[in-house]
Amino acid sequence: MGAARRLVDADTGEAVPYAPYAFSGGGHTQVDKARVEAITESKEFTPSQKFLVLWWIGVSPEGMEPLRATGADIAKRVGMTADAVGKINRKLLKRRIVIERGRIGNYRLYRISPYIAFHGTGVEQREAIKSCNPPDIPGFQNKTPSRWEAQ
Repeated sequence: MGAARRLVDADTGEAVPYAPYAFSGGGHTQVDKARVEAITESKEFTPSQKFLVLWWIGVSPEGMEPLRATGADIAKRVGMTADAVGKINRKLLKRRIVIERGRIGNYRLYRISPYIAFHGTGVEQREAIKSCNPPDIPGFQNKTPSRWEAQ
């Protein structure tokens, strides 16, 4: 497993407490709580659409990779019809909540917007948001200082 690393405060020389997250296996994702709150409280999204947003947050792979699954595959996993999943994904795509990241034949491959959730470093997330526009979320008041946005 390698040598244990000890984090040290550069100014004081004191050890910085460190512990890995106690999540179940499979890693974790950084989430913009304000955007997710705006989506889940919005009257413009149905409960099924809100559910699928949360599902996309949970299943989107690391970095900017797409989920390699068809609408029929997704429908089986979430207990919806393929038509319902397709309709919801198109609405989420139109609002840039999910983004298209490739195709296999006629199948579009999606992932959650890196503005909403991201599995990677802060530097990687800032680089990722350069490739897409922010999502259009009714009721979301962007309070992020401009210095944090991709230039």
